[in-house]
Amino acid sequence: MSSTTSFQDNDQTPKRVCLGKINGAHGVKGLVKVFCFGEDPKALEQYGPLYTSDTGSDQISIKLKNIVGKNWLAEIDGIDDKTKADALNGTELWLERNKLPEPEDGEFYIEDLAGLKAEDKEGNKIGTVTSVQNFGAGDLLEIKPQEGGESFFLIFTKENVTDVNIEAGTITVNLPPEIKEEMP
Repeated sequence: MSSTTSFQDNDQTPKRVCLGKINGAHGVKGLVKVFCFGEDPKALEQYGPLYTSDTGSDQISIKLKNIVGKNWLAEIDGIDDKTKADALNGTELWLERNKLPEPEDGEFYIEDLAGLKAEDKEGNKIGTVTSVQNFGAGDLLEIKPQEGGESFFLIFTKENVTDVNIEAGTITVNLPPEIKEEMP
């Protein structure tokens, strides 16, 4: 893993990482249910206020209480009733990427995959990773083909993505036959 020195987009907004999402209110006292995306849910409160979008300036402070199923119950500063908590449903919780620790060797942040060049094991260019999506069943790489055409999704598994090299700016992919057939 390399340390990337620039985490900024063209508009000079520092790159952010989504750490979780508010999944509704819990009870009548303003608690919310939070689904955490990372391995360490406590990261949601240890870095201070979190942004409520990937580019905006609105922030909230969160304090985790306890886990309930797949979610954590949390207090949000200034939220003290169910109506206010309900208004936060669906809010994503973002942190500036440069505030997170650098990944250890062989690890990376999912957000760091966007922009990497996708190639096959022979080194043939396939396209560029434009985003990483997760609709609930796992991470999907959205890849814009090298030769143009529609972007496609590739399930992010060890079988489909055999190597990630952040330093070289590449991922090595093994495209399933149904995707290969659709390639221009």
